[in-house]
Amino acid sequence: MLAVATAIVPEFKFNSYMDIESFNIALQSQFVKTDDRDILLKVVGNLKEDNVRSTGDDGISQAVTIKSGIATAENIKVPNPVILAPYRTFVEVEQPESKFIFRMQSGPCGAIFEGDGGLWRVEAIKTIAKYLEEQLKGTRVQLLA
Repeated sequence: MLAVATAIVPEFKFNSYMDIESFNIALQSQFVKTDDRDILLKVVGNLKEDNVRSTGDDGISQAVTIKSGIATAENIKVPNPVILAPYRTFVEVEQPESKFIFRMQSGPCGAIFEGDGGLWRVEAIKTIAKYLEEQLKGTRVQLLA
């Protein structure tokens, strides 16, 4: 008998720009808490409307204006690449971290683009196999390679 399991994971729209409110909610609800996730939340949570600057964009980093106090604003560089761990596999196992390119557009809108060439899948498979081996130890169930 053969059993197939499929992870039920939230659907995040990688490689697509979304408004900052939706982006903020998705980061909080569909990604594991990491230092880079928290930095992105700070950036997008403090953006001033329509202050994403494309001038000074060197193709890697961008400058944005964020609120830094009640009446002040400061220009900051958006971090790139960022290391994030979106929920992309079974929640029982550690979610694989991978590199993403974070970009912004006026509006303001934000997007993250996968930047690891799918390496996260290899790590996820290894993690799931290890988890199953531990959980099935002592049973007659055999994993197929």
